[in-house]
Amino acid sequence: MGNFGGNLALKLTEDGHEVFGVDKNEAKIDLIQRKINHAIGLDTTEESSINHLPLEDTDIVVIAIGENVGASITTTALIKKHYGGRIIARSLTPVHKTVLEAMQIEEIIEPEAEYANELANRIMVKGAVKSMELHGEYEILEVKIPKKVVGKTLGDLDIKTKYKAHIITVIKQSEDKNYLGSISVSKQVYGILHSVYQFEEDDLLLVFGTKKNIDKFIEENA
Repeated sequence: MGNFGGNLALKLTEDGHEVFGVDKNEAKIDLIQRKINHAIGLDTTEESSINHLPLEDTDIVVIAIGENVGASITTTALIKKHYGGRIIARSLTPVHKTVLEAMQIEEIIEPEAEYANELANRIMVKGAVKSMELHGEYEILEVKIPKKVVGKTLGDLDIKTKYKAHIITVIKQSEDKNYLGSISVSKQVYGILHSVYQFEEDDLLLVFGTKKNIDKFIEENA
């Protein structure tokens, strides 16, 4: 229930899932226990502790330990021994990842590396907000709309021919005020775009293509 595991637990809870959070650090449990469905202080490197987890009623186990490779490996081994369902494990180092692969863990995540890649894309592609790196050279980037695109239709752009890229959809932004008067920005996906869709000033574009071609599209329409 550290930074990554805690935030993941909170987000899943907000989305309506039942979450059971575990950490041997009682202070972390105290901080999160009123925010998720269940939270318990246990040392998951001890097999006797694993027997106290509701694994038979669990759809997915996420091992999010982010400080101790040994504890992560031991916990993963014990979970795999007692649980036959879907396991997602966090990798801390290349060697750790190799060990997890040898343990036949099929879903291995590297949140720090993934965020570093996203940040690199935001630095390299002007106007990029978020990115999703795909296998191979292609990516999906969320970008601020270039000025020359505002007012044009999807058909006017002909982005497929000119840039070998594709605008998947747009994200609409709106400002909301809470009861204290603070302004926050909410986002909502528009849906499937047709050739007659006319782009608006505050649209965020979700673009599929190579980084080079998306960057070219943004630069030439800035």
